Amino acid sequence: MKLDRAMVVARKDMAEFRKNRYIMMTLRFMPLMVSVVLPFVYVVPINSLSRQNSEQVQLSFTITVSYHDVSLSNMTLSDAKLERVNITNCVLNSCIVRNSTATKSVFTANDISDTTVGDCLIYGSRLLNIRDGGGNTIRDSWFVGGNKQVEDLKRIMFNVLLILLIMIPVTIPTVTASYSFVGEKMNKSLEPLLATPITDVELLIGKSASIFVISMVATWISFGVAASVVDVLTGPVLGSYPLPNPYWIVGMLLLAPGMCLMSILANVLVSSKVNDVRVSQQIGGVLVLPILLFFIFSLTGYLSTGLLPIILFSGTVFAVDGGILWLSLRVFRREEILVNWK
Repeated sequence: MKLDRAMVVARKDMAEFRKNRYIMMTLRFMPLMVSVVLPFVYVVPINSLSRQNSEQVQLSFTITVSYHDVSLSNMTLSDAKLERVNITNCVLNSCIVRNSTATKSVFTANDISDTTVGDCLIYGSRLLNIRDGGGNTIRDSWFVGGNKQVEDLKRIMFNVLLILLIMIPVTIPTVTASYSFVGEKMNKSLEPLLATPITDVELLIGKSASIFVISMVATWISFGVAASVVDVLTGPVLGSYPLPNPYWIVGMLLLAPGMCLMSILANVLVSSKVNDVRVSQQIGGVLVLPILLFFIFSLTGYLSTGLLPIILFSGTVFAVDGGILWLSLRVFRREEILVNWK
């Protein structure tokens, strides 16, 4: 196999792609929409989650009574200190609460730490190490040291945004690969190409390489635009620039190329077997559906929890790519393309 022959095919195809208005519109507008619109949609909830910690709550207390190791219910308390207390159906104002449990209660301007709260309304309070029992409403309060649950949620949201952006290298080949062989058939340039002394492997690699290059260039530019948009919009609220993080770097360098290659191999194989661009795109779109199922898997939260899951998943994707490449080389026959072309 001579790679220089494959690269000649790749350069020829990229030149053809530049002349195709439909492909160029897809390469320009589809990544632009995904890399700009999606970040804007995501930034709204992320900023909303972050603003609750943006200002420290200033509190002062005048403690007049203390409660320790007791249960309190159906009471209104002010200027009290509670430690290791079970609180039920109470209204607390300007109190210090430590190592306690509270349910169905209202807290206003309290200092609460190391406490489990459930079905409570908390307003204008300072919170530290709060264990969420569910059903709480928290307004205008400050989580000292940050809210771990909120920070974990924001991290997962950033990671899921990356997973959604990986739709770019999956969907672009459904357009470009459909023109790989069918386009040459329509332009009457396929016969001279197949008549050259190029092997099936070199031809398949050349066709795939041209699509891979333009798809990944568009993808990496989109990732850069998306990261910049997110940083500009969230930086003032978060106080830092969250992207790109290690998770995004691994996704861009491993998962995105692997998913792109999977889509390319499937669509190039289809393009070599059909005679119409629309048919190629329709069949290619159906073949890509199993690839898109991984987005549903990612929304379960497992894939977006950290580096190890995405690295393991990327390895699985490349293993599947190897299987598809082996199958493509087994069934790809240049003679059949000429014989079946009508």
